[in-house]
Amino acid sequence: MKSIITGEDEVRVGVNLLDNAGEEHGIEMEFDGEIKHHQSEAYADNPRFRTREECEHVDQARRFAKWQVYRERGYDTVPPLENPDRLTAALLAIADLSSDTFQAQFGELERRLARHYDDGPVELPFPNADPDDAIIYQQDVYLEPDPVEHDPPVLEQFLSRFDGDPDTPVARRASELTTQDRDDLGFEVEAVSGIHTVHNDGQGTERRDHGEQPLDRDPDARVELMAFDTDSVDSFHHYVVSNLAYQIRDRFLLMGQAPPTAFRAQGWGTYRGFQCQKFCSLYEEYWSSEADITSWEPWTE
Repeated sequence: MKSIITGEDEVRVGVNLLDNAGEEHGIEMEFDGEIKHHQSEAYADNPRFRTREECEHVDQARRFAKWQVYRERGYDTVPPLENPDRLTAALLAIADLSSDTFQAQFGELERRLARHYDDGPVELPFPNADPDDAIIYQQDVYLEPDPVEHDPPVLEQFLSRFDGDPDTPVARRASELTTQDRDDLGFEVEAVSGIHTVHNDGQGTERRDHGEQPLDRDPDARVELMAFDTDSVDSFHHYVVSNLAYQIRDRFLLMGQAPPTAFRAQGWGTYRGFQCQKFCSLYEEYWSSEADITSWEPWTE
């Protein structure tokens, strides 16, 4: 993926981009990230007439263009829940929580997951839903201070300390920050949302239920977990931190980029990442801890 910012006026920024298949894109977006123009002669304008891989090349180009404008021009063009800087800040904030505070904020999420594997009833907000279907539980995280106001960016500061060490669990790396690191990268969980639920019956029907939002602004991150046996992990706290690390991995992959070395690890990240990795040949199954990964580069199929 190669791109340059071609210009900017009082309402829009323009980006010219070559995707991983070598095809050119011209993209214009407003300062909030809304894309107002996207032209590429290589792909049909109507997504119905593109292959799954062609659609993904188009989507990768749009995501990467937003990331470049955000990083180079400072506009908040990346959707908050997809921004690796916000995700890194959430990872650090949650890793730093005491056990009691973590339980107060995420204990209900753990209990909802555990009910799939104990003798208690599974609480589903959808009629006729089978607890054995694909069930995703989500919980939004609100941070303070604002992660996108840091310079250098939060992710770059984190990588300057830990890049090149993918085999060390990210929760342990975060816990090893020095006092000075914590002054530079100090974030707190201001609030968490209620539990959201995504249900997929495997037959093309997807339903969503949204929990309560405590604040009148966009959250900074969203923990996303497929129903699993919480007794299978040593620490649910560390598992949540790792989920955010895998989300950072997914966000780079979905921009057509190899993730930073520190985040090249396998495990469940995002529901969107899972769908892309499962059904598009541009990706391997990074979501699976048992998959045999041959490359971290989401290049051409």
